[in-house]
Amino acid sequence: SFNYKIYSEVYDEIIRGNKTIEIRLLNEKSDKIKNGDEITFSVLDSDKTLTVEVIEKYIFENIDELFKNKYVVKNSLMNYTNDETKDLLYNIFGKEKVDNSKIVGIEFRLK
Repeated sequence: SFNYKIYSEVYDEIIRGNKTIEIRLLNEKSDKIKNGDEITFSVLDSDKTLTVEVIEKYIFENIDELFKNKYVVKNSLMNYTNDETKDLLYNIFGKEKVDNSKIVGIEFRLK
């Protein structure tokens, strides 16, 4: 079982069924996630959590490759523009890391 922190608005979109893919940088942790694994999302500054089951994993060489996959974008990025998405990821992970990392899209369903 894996744990990730999310923002409150992300939690709301998952509960509503609008967000079924989480975007992260590919690192040691996200690389180990496999279909069938469980992820617990914990809301920052809150005791709210939710658990999901991984059903698919998409790996992109870089953020521009991610943007070419309309399915992943539509189900993960909550209607942000590409520029807004880049800014968001830069703020969370740092520009250098985002620009030098593969990107992973983790598709899930609520348990």
